Amino acid sequence: MSYKLIALDIDGTIRSDEYPLSERTRQAVHRAREAGALITLATGRTFKSALRQSSDLDITTPIASFQGAHVADPISCEVLWHMPLTQEMTRIAMDALRPYGLEVMGYRDNAAFVSDVTEWTEGYGKRNAVDVKAVGDLGAYSADSMTRLVVRGDDDAIERLEVDLKSKFDPSDLYITRSLSYFCEILHPDGGKDKALNWLCESNDIQPEETVAFGNGYNDVQMLEWAGYSVAIGGAVPQVLEVADTVAPPIEEDGAAQVIEGLLDRGLIG
Repeated sequence: MSYKLIALDIDGTIRSDEYPLSERTRQAVHRAREAGALITLATGRTFKSALRQSSDLDITTPIASFQGAHVADPISCEVLWHMPLTQEMTRIAMDALRPYGLEVMGYRDNAAFVSDVTEWTEGYGKRNAVDVKAVGDLGAYSADSMTRLVVRGDDDAIERLEVDLKSKFDPSDLYITRSLSYFCEILHPDGGKDKALNWLCESNDIQPEETVAFGNGYNDVQMLEWAGYSVAIGGAVPQVLEVADTVAPPIEEDGAAQVIEGLLDRGLIG
């Protein structure tokens, strides 16, 4: 058996603030594509932000962004699959979040909607080229469905929040995960990186066991459990290390590229 789809998380997996995307990773991805595999990204970034990395890697396969709630073509930008929160899900989630007094952003397209613009959200928008819009009560805002909600707080508060929300809501009600240590994300229960990749596989007649997925964060756990061959990047969170089939060297050693090269050398890709 060979692997026909390779899914790469971005931040903490193939790049970081200290280690930008390397030429070795570009070449490994190019070789895998030449061997016949589809290459995609599965990231928590917005689609617009993910496009920068897909362009650097010459990816033409649809990519999963917004934590896997959104799949779109990186060339035409056509949205192919989208699983936003319903307005009722947003309201229920906002009601549950209100007692915590934490900042909440609702995402749709390349905009983040907030109840009030704060110094932090204003800076976040500038750093990430995201348009931040104040809408008053975010829970009551009903212009359209949100792709996801992101709650920001200190690490301990977000860890507690994730535990509390998972005890309050069944996975069939809301998909709740941490991305960064200070971000808790809330999505439609049928969203998530694993769901997006499963849709992509079905669209291309690929079986889950014919996939390789790379990740490092809490939000990658379900994707790695789903994939046929799962790779944790060195330095990943313990939950990822527990579920991965193998652990690659860290970013500074081009760990993802090393694994792809090894699979290519063994004739297991394409």
